Amino acid sequence: MKKLLTLFLALLSAAGATAQKKSVFLYAGQSNADGREFVQNLPDYMKQGGEPYSPYNHLQWASICGTPSKKTFEKRQMAIGERYAFCDVTNYWIDQSSSTDFYAIKCAYGGTSIAPGVTDAKLPIWYADAEWMKTHNAYCGQDITQEAYKNNNSLTKNLTEGFASLVDGTLSAIDGGYDVKAIMWHQGESDRNAADSYYTNFKTLIAYMRQAIYEKTGDVADLTLPFIFGTVCHNSTQYNAKVELAQLQVANDLDNVFYIDMSEVTLRSDNLHFDGPATEYLGKMMYNKLVELNLVEGEIVDAKRPTPDSNTDIQVEAERQWDFTKPWSSESVAKLEADDKWPAFKSWGYRYSGSWSTPTELQTSTGYKFPETEGLFFTANANRATIDPGKNIGLYSSGIYLIVPKVKPGQYVTIESVTGNSSRERGITFDTMYGQYLDCIQGGEASYQRQTNVWWYRDTFTEPRDMKFCCIDGGIFIYKIMVSDASPIVTDIEEAPSVCPQSVSDSHNSIYRLSGVKSPGAKVHKGIYISNGKKVIVR
Repeated sequence: MKKLLTLFLALLSAAGATAQKKSVFLYAGQSNADGREFVQNLPDYMKQGGEPYSPYNHLQWASICGTPSKKTFEKRQMAIGERYAFCDVTNYWIDQSSSTDFYAIKCAYGGTSIAPGVTDAKLPIWYADAEWMKTHNAYCGQDITQEAYKNNNSLTKNLTEGFASLVDGTLSAIDGGYDVKAIMWHQGESDRNAADSYYTNFKTLIAYMRQAIYEKTGDVADLTLPFIFGTVCHNSTQYNAKVELAQLQVANDLDNVFYIDMSEVTLRSDNLHFDGPATEYLGKMMYNKLVELNLVEGEIVDAKRPTPDSNTDIQVEAERQWDFTKPWSSESVAKLEADDKWPAFKSWGYRYSGSWSTPTELQTSTGYKFPETEGLFFTANANRATIDPGKNIGLYSSGIYLIVPKVKPGQYVTIESVTGNSSRERGITFDTMYGQYLDCIQGGEASYQRQTNVWWYRDTFTEPRDMKFCCIDGGIFIYKIMVSDASPIVTDIEEAPSVCPQSVSDSHNSIYRLSGVKSPGAKVHKGIYISNGKKVIVR
């Protein structure tokens, strides 16, 4: 009897193993999702057995860009060929954690946008507006500049209909069924000229993909299918801050949408595409997010962000200040006047006509560094920096970033500025990704009056950090910058002990930021506030 029971349990276990659902992963986007790094630069652990590299044991693969009617997967052992992408790294780590086959589907096309009309007419797009989708078909690899194929330009339908075809041809026949785990995405560069519509377009795209997958699988969980994306590197020639803001807002507004911060990673020499270390980093981070969400049974892998070499690795004083309103040296003025890279521009002084892809001190084309700005660093995608000696320096739009190096936790960064473009009310702000480090305790909004902006680097952190500031979609003029240990805001308010957010939120008293703006208790986060007549640090 005992032997029969043991045999029964063994058979039951085997049946359960056979019935286990197979995992399915989808990858999509533009060139950094398609992959632009050469396969020779694969991580060493993926170069098993020499060329051709064979890092996979369980991967079933389907690349469907231009072929939405494909019905079968191929057993994948070798890496992609000439180039590779983050999906190849993610698949490697999924493979390492798997004891059975899994399925990966990829639809990626370089240079493609979500918005219509902002890229070359020969390129398909990811637009998913409901009315537009009624009259446009899946991209099938044809020349869409020809009249007969002009409406066959939907990459979104290419992906979703390609998925449905693979379900009919392969996945539906799997013993035990299949389970779609996540969509992984990288895109945004090509929408830089349609940044104002990116929030709506991106949100609509995610909703369409989820709905289409649900309609095929019948699994209601797919209506909130995990969607994981990487942001665009800030040093990319096609980076747009408004696109990034829209992406982060979508991640905040939609359930199960997550982002990987790729703001400061290394790029290939084209200053656009991820190099090998950045490709590996994004692939590992995608895998780690899958593990974190319990979509893959595995262990978190070490992923070190590959950051560009920084010119800001210098020793700096605890208290620093720059006053651009003081008279500049005659040498600095003469160097500006004589440099073709700094031509006179309107009433703004002198405007730089070049780019800096890595952090650089303001200097002439001959390498003369202006002592008046020494210790500050800038990156620029285009001619967006101005100098008006003895008055101010200027930043225009999101094309240039001011870097205040090595700010210590607990220190304050003060910037006196004024909005410089009468048609766009944009003030100076910290770069998008720095919201996790900085609290704006005064200013931070557009003002046509000279304004003092103060940020505090939260003392919950332990390491000094370069802080990046910019102006989104407009222009600003900066008069003074100061880094200090003590708050520059003068107040006679009594100091209070540090408290937790909940104790402030539960208070019935009015809560104010140091700028005097009332903040409802329910919305109190970490920062410095005035509560019940006392200054309170909420940690």
